[in-house]
Amino acid sequence: MTRKRVAIVTGANTGVGYAIVERLVEESNEPLIVILACRNKQRAHEALASLETHFNKQLQHHKKHSTNTAGTHQARKHHHPELKVELVDVGSVASVTKFIERIREQYTTIDYLFCNAGVLPSDGIKWPKVVTDLFMRPMDLVIRSDVLVQPKQHLTDDGIGNVLAANVFGHYLMIKGLEDHLSKTEEDPGLVIWTSSMTAEKSSFDLNDWQGLESTAPYESSKWVTDLLAIHLNEVWASSTSLSRSESLVSLTEENDRTITRRVTRSASRNTLDTSSSKKHIMSISTQPGVVASGIGGLSYWIVMLRIALHYFIRVCGEKNQTITGYHGAHPNVYVALAPNPRTTLDYHNKYGSQIERFGKEILKVETIVEYDRGQAEVVVDELEKLRAKVGQN
Repeated sequence: MTRKRVAIVTGANTGVGYAIVERLVEESNEPLIVILACRNKQRAHEALASLETHFNKQLQHHKKHSTNTAGTHQARKHHHPELKVELVDVGSVASVTKFIERIREQYTTIDYLFCNAGVLPSDGIKWPKVVTDLFMRPMDLVIRSDVLVQPKQHLTDDGIGNVLAANVFGHYLMIKGLEDHLSKTEEDPGLVIWTSSMTAEKSSFDLNDWQGLESTAPYESSKWVTDLLAIHLNEVWASSTSLSRSESLVSLTEENDRTITRRVTRSASRNTLDTSSSKKHIMSISTQPGVVASGIGGLSYWIVMLRIALHYFIRVCGEKNQTITGYHGAHPNVYVALAPNPRTTLDYHNKYGSQIERFGKEILKVETIVEYDRGQAEVVVDELEKLRAKVGQN
């Protein structure tokens, strides 16, 4: 009997997360168990019911198609998924810890961990910037999120910036807690697939404020951290980083005219260093969904509707980043998950993105994360490990 592959999708009740579940099942040739890891119980079960209805209709269509075409060609094999809901708030250490315990008890192997859930808090729109961009940089209005007024982060009950906690730290805890379940074989590694952003840029990140607590763009800062982790975790798992030394000078970086030098010792970063001593058969890859017209920014309904209309207009004009729907936005996530021979067909230094032609044809956009800074990544991982030790997740 074929083992069912197990996928965890955070934020699976809406948007790109919902579409990841939808497309993964539609495009996979193997039986699946898909865990909808969601914060809100009601919305999670509504999504579950919607997906079950969708897949049941697909199954009926497949049966009818197979009967009508018998003897002419062999239809693609259809596997009805096993869908489950597991509640988790990725912004809460206690919630993530309980989630990890439940997953460990139920499964011995995790094939895919989609780190998709996230937050982009907004207090409104910078209308003066909207007017300026309309005349000076009109494309920025439909590509970037810097016209949003992003409030400064508040600290969670765990003492962590709320945006970093939801977008990065909760997922980092999941990865560390499920490493042994994700580690499979060199030929068939477990996959950690991050949903990053087009707007993840090194310029949005300050190593002196690595959590982005003082940043006016904490979302973009957290997405740069996502990209740093997406690459650097591969280096850690392959035992190829300088973290394996007993003492390493991990960063000498100019940040806002300040030179930061950090020396990491085994006592200061015990967990990070110990990880490198045992090779893990896991790959970590960054993706970005293009410009999806979701409700992640918390904008008013009329503004969202106006944006959607504008996105479609700009797409027809030829701007290829206007994916608009979660379904199109999920394209790279599922491409990465189902790539054959991932060690040879995927490059963890790349970010796999979604684009779309004016009339709906999908394009896979592959770009090297050229600004990747290994020194920054090592410092960030060291800080994350300190946080992990502080909250008792050793």
